Amino acid sequence: MSAATHRALVRLPADARGRTRVEVAEVPTPRLGPGDVLLAPVTAGICGTDWQILRGLRADPSRVLGHEGVARVVEPGGTGLRAGSLVTVNPTHPRDPSFLLGHNLPGLWAERTRVPANAVRAGLVLPVPEGADRPEAAALAEPLASVLYGLEIALGVARPAAVVVWGDGIVGRLALEAWRRRLPGTPGLLVGHGADAVDPRAPGLPERLAELPAPVCALIATPRTGTLEGLGAVDRHVRGTLLVDVHAGLPSGPVPLSAGDIDVAALRADNCGGEPTPPRVHRFDRPAGPLILYGHRGVANRHLRQAFDVLLARPPHEPRGGGVLTHEVDLPGAADLVNSVLDTDRRVADGRRVLKTAIRTGVGDDG
Repeated sequence: MSAATHRALVRLPADARGRTRVEVAEVPTPRLGPGDVLLAPVTAGICGTDWQILRGLRADPSRVLGHEGVARVVEPGGTGLRAGSLVTVNPTHPRDPSFLLGHNLPGLWAERTRVPANAVRAGLVLPVPEGADRPEAAALAEPLASVLYGLEIALGVARPAAVVVWGDGIVGRLALEAWRRRLPGTPGLLVGHGADAVDPRAPGLPERLAELPAPVCALIATPRTGTLEGLGAVDRHVRGTLLVDVHAGLPSGPVPLSAGDIDVAALRADNCGGEPTPPRVHRFDRPAGPLILYGHRGVANRHLRQAFDVLLARPPHEPRGGGVLTHEVDLPGAADLVNSVLDTDRRVADGRRVLKTAIRTGVGDDG
């Protein structure tokens, strides 16, 4: 890397199936405008949304992905940030859709990242404690913050007597742990394909859902392709008041539910970046009991700070990232992992299921 260039994990042109493999390439380091900040990412995560983009399930245009992680400030640009300090970036601007880090702007899978002035002015570059660059904190803070936001919305409506987490990936596992920590003793049901989860096609699952005490909070945390299956199942089988946090993405347009045809995607996007206050929830009547639907896009800074506090307080003897952090790689290793998963269509690398992967760029504040 020279002063004018840096390495980044760059998406290649899509193949016939829409998948975009990646390669490590030397790219121009961006010039800064007034109020911009230049960061050196230290640790970044690969999340479920990134996998959807890589598989062609989303049309996000950024050639460099990555919206989760921590970085060192290289050039503060007169913003008041301290050069060399450790920061994270809240990737979603609550009022300006032109800023969506790693989606429509180059993200953190790189040795340098520019954060534009509009995001800096909005306070989206947050100082974090030293030690927050540990993979289990840096790569998990944003998904945990999203979980905590959803939990906050749910508890503002009712205290659930039972929790269903549909999807046993990164968000699902972090969510079940967060719910158990917040409401110890509350029955929790994890639905997914792991050995410790109930398979979504298991014959006895409808009865188990029907027997849960109300009110039931259901978090839909599947890949985008599984959202409608999970939402439909809890709607059909859960009795009494049902709160549904639609965390996973889904196509726009009406979804047939027992309460009628509902544009769930539109309702899911009502809350963005911690706004509005109080958050919007939507209530519908259905034969089995009230249905309360909500979701959110992005998190508030307070959710990120809370997530870092939780993750940095973990005892050192716990499994890294509570067992959710499964792989840690450098930039070339990240290219190998991503391309292997895309080529095989299996979320497996080095003989292990890929949940959360942390990418270490190997570059600090001195370049």
